[in-house]
Amino acid sequence: MTLRQLEFLIGIADLGSISACAEYYGVSQPAVTNQIRQLEAELATALLIRNVHGATLTDSGRRTVAQAKRVLQEVHRIPMALEASKQSLSGKIVLGVSPLSPVSVHHFPRIYRPFHKAFPDVQIDVVELEALNLTDQVAKSRVDLALTPLPMFTTKVQYELLWAEELVVISSADGMLDDSVSMTSLQNETFVFMKPGYSLNLTTARLAQQAGFEPKVVVQASSLHALLGFVSAGIGIAIVPRDAVLLEARAGFINISRLEPRAYRRFALVYRNQPDMSPEVTMFMNYIRSYSDEFPRYRRHVLDHALRTNKKIHLER
Repeated sequence: MTLRQLEFLIGIADLGSISACAEYYGVSQPAVTNQIRQLEAELATALLIRNVHGATLTDSGRRTVAQAKRVLQEVHRIPMALEASKQSLSGKIVLGVSPLSPVSVHHFPRIYRPFHKAFPDVQIDVVELEALNLTDQVAKSRVDLALTPLPMFTTKVQYELLWAEELVVISSADGMLDDSVSMTSLQNETFVFMKPGYSLNLTTARLAQQAGFEPKVVVQASSLHALLGFVSAGIGIAIVPRDAVLLEARAGFINISRLEPRAYRRFALVYRNQPDMSPEVTMFMNYIRSYSDEFPRYRRHVLDHALRTNKKIHLER
């Protein structure tokens, strides 16, 4: 039994299917299937019921997932506990994030809270920069760490993959888009893009290209708030991270449509070579990794809450 097998099983439980788990971890679907079959063979019991709609847990699977989550939590606490026992950390960390991502509002506070409780003398400054400049600032030692969506714009830094977030289509509240849409169906729509430098522009253009068209960009926004304003006014549609716009959708400011097939973008933790890292930066990286491992469950919790509080958000549980 390996930790990777347990991670895959938890991923399937949280995301609802083997394919979604494979997408999240950036591996092939057969690789996930093979690992789960090995785990089932070792435990001599079926853990999943596979069907055309995804995969559900058996009773044995549910018990295994519950125990696996406790095991992985303890594993990820090991380096943090050891480091905390060796020294009391202090100093400052500069963390760079993209202003178009939900990192500042949704993710960073949940990473920072347990870290600040353990190391109250470490100050963390968060700076927002477009993805094009984030990695460059890490390479130039102006930012210690960055949480940035892929693709990367430099090879002068190191990075490791973190969580994946779903991309959705937003339109005006009185727009005519269906609850689920394909990229092909959007070829006659006008698009609101961000100004050059944001990786989301490249991601949207790539999705459109795969669907056989070039997006008709009617305006470029300089901030997420401006983009939401243009979309709300009916000037165009936009493709954005789902978690970044749930509050606006809940308030009836915009409408959300899910892409079919679903589209995701992956986040990365960007850093310099290990010898350049301070102890506090190394420790904070461990907290980011631990949060990333828990993210599928957090994402499902946020979505369930949105569905309970506003039926306008037509997103699948």
